[in-house]
Amino acid sequence: MFDQDLIQKWLDEGTINHAQAEKMRADIEEYKTEHRSKKQIIAFSTIGAILIGIGAILFVASNWEKIGDAVKILLLAGSTLSIHYTGYRLKYENQKYPRLGSALLFLSALFFGASLFLIAQIYNINANNSTLVLIWLFGVFPLMYGYRSTAVAGLCSLLFYIWVGLLYSERNSLSELINFLDLYLISGIALYFTGTLHELSAKAKHATPIFKFIGLQAVLLALFMYTFGSWNFKNEEIVPVIYIFLGILFLAVLLSKSLRSKLTGFQTDTSMAVISFLMAGITLITANTQVSEEAYAGFFNLIFLGLLVLLLYAGYSTEDIGIINTAMFWFIPLIIARYFDFFWDLLPRSFFFMIGGLVLLTISIVLERKRRELKAQFAGVGQ
Repeated sequence: MFDQDLIQKWLDEGTINHAQAEKMRADIEEYKTEHRSKKQIIAFSTIGAILIGIGAILFVASNWEKIGDAVKILLLAGSTLSIHYTGYRLKYENQKYPRLGSALLFLSALFFGASLFLIAQIYNINANNSTLVLIWLFGVFPLMYGYRSTAVAGLCSLLFYIWVGLLYSERNSLSELINFLDLYLISGIALYFTGTLHELSAKAKHATPIFKFIGLQAVLLALFMYTFGSWNFKNEEIVPVIYIFLGILFLAVLLSKSLRSKLTGFQTDTSMAVISFLMAGITLITANTQVSEEAYAGFFNLIFLGLLVLLLYAGYSTEDIGIINTAMFWFIPLIIARYFDFFWDLLPRSFFFMIGGLVLLTISIVLERKRRELKAQFAGVGQ
């Protein structure tokens, strides 16, 4: 969407006249108003649907002992199907309330999971069961493609990580095979790569932003935890093989001109390939040599800082304010953590907190100012 400065530039150059400029400004203002209104409708309808779902679940739960098992199952299954059908009717058949229909379809996905766990409780099945989460994930996964739902894509991403965590806690053999942070780092890279694959297909591209966003946050979180250097780095030899395999998958896509031309975040995709190969090297080193925690902490701080710088470059190159916001956000915990590490024992407590507060305020002002400048700069291309 064109911004006001660009319109003024065209006006000064004589590309457009005053009447055209006023018409463009009015159209921009109308577009912004309609865009805000759409976002508000989506937010309100989604929150309302979720609240209705929570209320219905709490109602059933509060009367749980008074209802027969068969009635419970019929009530849960019937509610889920009714909500789903109502959402489908509003979005595709009636078409007068498409956003409300989308919210109800998302609510049916939540209801499916709640019903699954409540039915499991009827038959005394452990609710903290990774298999139930996996069934929930597979049950709602088709909705992401059938209805092109970004919200369901986000739900599937979260369910995937919940399943990974529960599976790791249930299987002792996994803890002997792989470090918990490596497991989440691998899953984050894999989820990000899944988003990259979805970007190659026009029909599946709607899921790309959420897969890439959640995958990138998982990668950054795992790497940030590694910067503290107090983790067990021992893994089996299969772990570096997995990292290398993921890196090769990225290269297979990035080195193909026909595939690369379809990607909008080439630099960020490349950073995931680099992280994959770096982690393969680190895990190979840990399998064969003994390295101090301080050395690991220093190395991971460099990796984490380098990744943030690369993300800033990628966001600036592709004019993606979301990537820039992510990088700037993760700079803050990195600075806070290292500030505590280096100065906690060196300064009196009062000076420590005062200086730290001043540093953080300065950094936040600088980052916010720079973010606004970049957002204004990119506004000439998209809002």
